[in-house]
Amino acid sequence: MGERIEDILESLKSIKGVHGAALIEKFGLIRGSALPGWVDPEAVAAMVTLILKASQRATKELEQGQFFMATIESAKGRILFSEVGGNILCIITTVEAQLGIINLKLSAAADTLRRML
Repeated sequence: MGERIEDILESLKSIKGVHGAALIEKFGLIRGSALPGWVDPEAVAAMVTLILKASQRATKELEQGQFFMATIESAKGRILFSEVGGNILCIITTVEAQLGIINLKLSAAADTLRRML
């Protein structure tokens, strides 16, 4: 199963403008990653866990229902987070990355991962 997760993450990484992708359990364990060498997977896992908890709390307290997805935009790119069967799929992109294509591929990857997990 681990090899298959890696394949899905590598396919996301191959999208133009995507630096990398990772699948992280809600407690911060890395299920798989396809991150560039300059990114520390353990640091990504810790940050994603914090963002997930804050997002879940915000959606609950603001009575917005279940958390599904979050996007952080910055001067150099975006970080997308999507809930996948109790895990978080994280994608790191450049500013030039086309979100329409990424969201389509992210949705397909999330569906495949949900069936696997």
